[in-house]
Amino acid sequence: MSKQPRPSFAATAVADITGVPSPAINPDQALWPNAGTIRPATPEAASEPAPAPASPTANQGDDLYSKDGLDVKPGKIIFSNKLEAATYLKLQQLATYGGENIQEILESALTAYFEGKEEAARPLPPKVLAVLRKKYPFI
Repeated sequence: MSKQPRPSFAATAVADITGVPSPAINPDQALWPNAGTIRPATPEAASEPAPAPASPTANQGDDLYSKDGLDVKPGKIIFSNKLEAATYLKLQQLATYGGENIQEILESALTAYFEGKEEAARPLPPKVLAVLRKKYPFI
């Protein structure tokens, strides 16, 4: 069963104000405009050709770290924290409707927060750094 395309409320309101009719869109496309779109992690990766998929027999454990069944590239660390429910909801709304990547949102927000904080630029004590490097050798 296919859903019939229909104009969104916002598009209809804009069309009423401007007099320019909006095209009808599929409801799924309205909710998830970037579904199925694979974006590169960095702008530099956009200009590079896509790597060939690894063969099923290749040993992928050499370049991936696994935590709780998730594979993560070296240089990336999985961590969790608690957010207020309203903040988490806004994060999910931006990711869903804005097509944003949650990882990119958090990375840019934290980077902006670190600006002007001299504590963030101070090196860690050797003992603390040694513990982190033991757990994450790529630090």
